[in-house]
Amino acid sequence: MRTNNADMRIGKSTLGNIISGTIRQPGGAKLDSLRSILHLSRADMDAALGLQPERRVAEQLEMSRARTHEVSLDEVTRQRKVRVPIVHRDADLNESQFFDGLVRDWANVEVEYLSAFYPPHLVYVVVGEQDGYSSPVAPPGTRLLVNTFLTKVGPTENLSYHERALFYVLTPRGFTCSYLENGAGGKIVLVPHPLSGHVREEFMISEVKVIGQVVGLFFPK
Repeated sequence: MRTNNADMRIGKSTLGNIISGTIRQPGGAKLDSLRSILHLSRADMDAALGLQPERRVAEQLEMSRARTHEVSLDEVTRQRKVRVPIVHRDADLNESQFFDGLVRDWANVEVEYLSAFYPPHLVYVVVGEQDGYSSPVAPPGTRLLVNTFLTKVGPTENLSYHERALFYVLTPRGFTCSYLENGAGGKIVLVPHPLSGHVREEFMISEVKVIGQVVGLFFPK
């Protein structure tokens, strides 16, 4: 409905056949729809549909959903629109004033056309279904906006878990979203939320890569 393209409709039986591998190569529209449903990149879908034939399609899709992973800019912007104000020619944006008086019209613009303005240091991440380290602040399924310029782990004394910085981190066991602390002896500590049910983990700094700090959270319905 969002794309006004009936070819993207996928029935339950068709979806089951695609995931089981009975339909080896879905049509382009259905492939786009499936990517959107499962939050996968084109590379993930290509791998699942046969570029890695030693694994079954269902296993590939389950692994992609289970792990915390970055989402490509193509997926974030594809077939999405934003409402942009068009101001009057004589509007002076250097003065504070009522916004309604500045707007001459509104336009719906494809986000893809604005990709040139997208800061390259910001990345989107989906928290995997098996990554509950930062839950309930960022439970599985949460979309994260990560600033890769912010990688320094600061002091955390007297800060609540809603005030502490969350980080997107690569560890020896994969990517995760976690609170961090500097440990003794050149170590870094992954600190789970107290309600997550996980325990603290220590790694040598050389074993962990801090990709960036979480600066935005989006909770899907």
